[in-house]
Amino acid sequence: MYANDMNSKIKTLFLILCVITVPAAAAAHPADQALAMLLPTELYALGGTLTVAASILLMGFLPINALEELFQYGKLNITSPTRQLETISSLFALVVFFALILIGFFGPNDPQSNLLPLFIWTGWWVGVFIVQGLFFDIWRFINPWTGLTRVLLANSSQIFKIPKQLGQWPAVVVFLSFQLFMLADIAPNDPSRLTAFVLGYWLFTFFGIVLFGTKWLRQCECFSVLFQLIGSLRVFQTDDNFRYGIPGWASIATTPLNTSRAVFCLMILISGSFDGLQETFWWLGQIGINPLEFPGRSVVIWSSIMGLFAANIVGVSVYALSILIGTWLVRKFGNGNGINFMDAFNTFAIAILPIAFGYHFAHYFVSFLIQVQYLVATIADPLAKGWNLFGLGRVTVTTGFLKTIETVRPILLTTMSAVVLSHVLSVIMAHRLAGCLVSGRRNILLIQCGLSLLMILYTTFGLWLLSAPRGA
Repeated sequence: MYANDMNSKIKTLFLILCVITVPAAAAAHPADQALAMLLPTELYALGGTLTVAASILLMGFLPINALEELFQYGKLNITSPTRQLETISSLFALVVFFALILIGFFGPNDPQSNLLPLFIWTGWWVGVFIVQGLFFDIWRFINPWTGLTRVLLANSSQIFKIPKQLGQWPAVVVFLSFQLFMLADIAPNDPSRLTAFVLGYWLFTFFGIVLFGTKWLRQCECFSVLFQLIGSLRVFQTDDNFRYGIPGWASIATTPLNTSRAVFCLMILISGSFDGLQETFWWLGQIGINPLEFPGRSVVIWSSIMGLFAANIVGVSVYALSILIGTWLVRKFGNGNGINFMDAFNTFAIAILPIAFGYHFAHYFVSFLIQVQYLVATIADPLAKGWNLFGLGRVTVTTGFLKTIETVRPILLTTMSAVVLSHVLSVIMAHRLAGCLVSGRRNILLIQCGLSLLMILYTTFGLWLLSAPRGA
């Protein structure tokens, strides 16, 4: 059996053989990770890290005003979607939402056959997240509260006021609570358990809007805040009219953020990274769990809770340290005596968003390729009555693409490329933001020193996470 005193090479070979022999249908991650370990992942990670480092060096040779022009935006003479259309689509989304709630309660008990968990964790948490960040503002049309609020509360005034000074701190707390449920709950995929959580959250938000008005969505509803931030990365923006620019141009335009939104940006990345970390053999070894004999989520609840809290505290602290180093270097060796640490903290945080988005895509990519097949098949028979709606009942779920090096290699390269390219975009954004804080090439380079080092190290860490063996 697996033992801690085995040398590393024997351990690796043993784990590869054990995991490959597990039936492919049992789990997506192990088969992918086992074959990924046979690829030169160290060279991939080294190449990705060097790419990010090279992009940082390249920024140092660019003219100071080059990026200022690069992040300008243009306008298209196209009418923005009307408020009435948003209301109708939101009401339709609400009908679909309650249909999913009914399916969650009365449908099959198997999470792989019940439409609610498949839709929430695959269609929404992965699919909507990616569409929101890459293509268009889908959350604007499927938000399950805005339509009902406009119909029922159009002429109502708020009963209480949310202090503006609170910023988005309530949303930060709610988002952390969601992460705790997703990562530490004993069975977040269980249909009845997830349905109760989702319905409870919808009611919590709706009554929040009734009491505090629509500001609740902007300050307390974590997913509205999340999707607004992620959506700012898109090339096309459609708030008032159609505008376009390079990815991240709208994110740059929102700076400086308030501190609560800056922390929220960091938490998106940190929580997603911890989601990947807690599945690795390394983490399981740290908490005394044999990765080949995982005892179940009930045994690791407290380690997941404490790990998530610790990850966020350490992550925010490390980011703050990197900003502190940059501001200190500017004051010590530049001419930026007036540079303020909190200004830099709140400005550079938006540059972390592309990394968070890229890692979210990479982390869930393999799982999405499998689970979306279950989602499509379940749409054909949502109540497990033998239906074949829309002719989708013939969909056959396959994991064959995880069984050969020829198909695993492009999957791994796709996920690693997402991580590397997102870091490169973050580097470009950070250089532009540095020009908003200080002037002069020396100051711009000095203020980024700590953050640049952090980005290089996080590239290595993110690429390692994608290829590390997993046992949970």
